[in-house]
Amino acid sequence: ILKNYTGKDIVGQIKAHWSEVSTPAHETAIYLYRVRDMSFVRSCETLKNFDLSVSEFDILATLRRSPKPYILTPSELQRSLLITSGGLTKLLYQLEEDGLISRSMHAKDKRSKLVHLSTQGKQKVELAMAAIQQTLKSWINEAFSEQELEQLQYLLSKAAAVHERE
Repeated sequence: ILKNYTGKDIVGQIKAHWSEVSTPAHETAIYLYRVRDMSFVRSCETLKNFDLSVSEFDILATLRRSPKPYILTPSELQRSLLITSGGLTKLLYQLEEDGLISRSMHAKDKRSKLVHLSTQGKQKVELAMAAIQQTLKSWINEAFSEQELEQLQYLLSKAAAVHERE
């Protein structure tokens, strides 16, 4: 069985064989990518228990974090997601068929349908989110103290703010 390289392995290889790109910023980015990848894999595994794809979960979670009554236009949904409008339409049909959302005509724009989070969709996304949070919480809490986690959140929010201004 082949073992995947760890972030530490990758950083070590860079230092040994490509030292001119070995910088604290590059090493930090490698660890960020690894943590993101591992959390994504764990989240995907958890979502299988709810018969949801990551994209379907993302739509339901976006609706759930919007103000009550959890209604957005497809354009508002798409600004939050990393999928094409055609991909979004396909996912919306599937979620509607599964009873997790409903759609209605937009009073101000007859070309657009509003997307509503159904009661069943709200329950499902809340259960899935709780399961994902539990999975990630146990993993993150093993790695960081509460104080370290607060510091990490602060530092990552600073890094995100720089890019989000662009």
